[in-house]
Amino acid sequence: MEKESKRRPGSHDPEGNRRAVLDAARRLFGAHGYTGVGVRAVAAEAGVTPGLVMAYFGTKDGLFRAAVGSGSGVSEDVLATAAQDPGDVPGALARAYLDRWDRLPEDDPWPALIRSALDHPSSAELLRTILEKQVGEPLAQLLGDTPGADVRVALVRSVLFGVIMERYLFAHEPAASVPTAELAPALAEVLGCAFGGDTTRGRPPGDTAAVGPGAVPPAPSPAVPAPAPPAPGAPGDSPSALLARLDEVSRRHQALIGATLQAYGVSLAAYEVLAVLRDAGEPYRRTMGEVAAGTAVRAGGLTQHADRLEAAGLIRRERDHTDRRIVRLRLTPEGLALTGRVATARAAREQELLAPLGPADRRRLASLLGTVGTALGA
Repeated sequence: MEKESKRRPGSHDPEGNRRAVLDAARRLFGAHGYTGVGVRAVAAEAGVTPGLVMAYFGTKDGLFRAAVGSGSGVSEDVLATAAQDPGDVPGALARAYLDRWDRLPEDDPWPALIRSALDHPSSAELLRTILEKQVGEPLAQLLGDTPGADVRVALVRSVLFGVIMERYLFAHEPAASVPTAELAPALAEVLGCAFGGDTTRGRPPGDTAAVGPGAVPPAPSPAVPAPAPPAPGAPGDSPSALLARLDEVSRRHQALIGATLQAYGVSLAAYEVLAVLRDAGEPYRRTMGEVAAGTAVRAGGLTQHADRLEAAGLIRRERDHTDRRIVRLRLTPEGLALTGRVATARAAREQELLAPLGPADRRRLASLLGTVGTALGA
């Protein structure tokens, strides 16, 4: 009877088989690292065939992602906190990470992957993709699409990863010995600075999705507010006052165009992705890297926007037949049509914004901005 109780799950118990494979994978990855374990070894440890492992998880990468799970990312609890109390997001994130790593099981594969990534390119790429999915995308969702959000996402990720490396992987002092009760509020304060002091900044009211499936009539455009006057005591033509007014004009322009585009179900950043694909010409296709280079959308935000655009049927992903690592984004006919409508609406709105300027004023403004741009570039 004792032998019977220790038998591996049979073919009649697919869930039991899957759990056995995951348990074996966690033990082996945790002990030997990502590169030191093969699918056959996991199958032998679990008492199943390699084919069954592949049937459940597809690839070794898929098996590792399932073994790692979602516990090292931005958890659902943190996202729930963002919805209920945005001001406590840094504290919730600090507590979630420290609690997760304080209670990390000995056979958890995360430390092994991170160590392997230091000198093994494939492990480094796998770590990057998992962190992007589990950390980068949720953070981008929290921070929205405003200028500077990508920088804050990168900074938050860097702070969290640095704590993990110093405190848990290398056990450097004093990080390794600071009590969690003292470290958590200090980490929350640093994360609060990295977030920019406001985790809701950049999310317009009611902006719950980046794209929608179709066009709707544009909403009435808000009136263009007058730029703020120079601060008291500051000359209106001083360098700081002029540059501040340029920055304010740019910010207001982005907000107004963003509102115009939202009437069509797309954010400004999502439209940039569509526009780059349209400008590529037939077959309206570019690699992820080419799209990132042609827009202000960084890698973390691009993945999120591509997911939403694909779900809306506006683009599709295509893998290169000769190199499966290369992913291209391609406009669908629906995406091309929507991009044209949005471009027309944007052009009309910008024409309205510049209506008070005659042709001579526009030429002079273009010349002055060109001069400022040249100086900034130098």
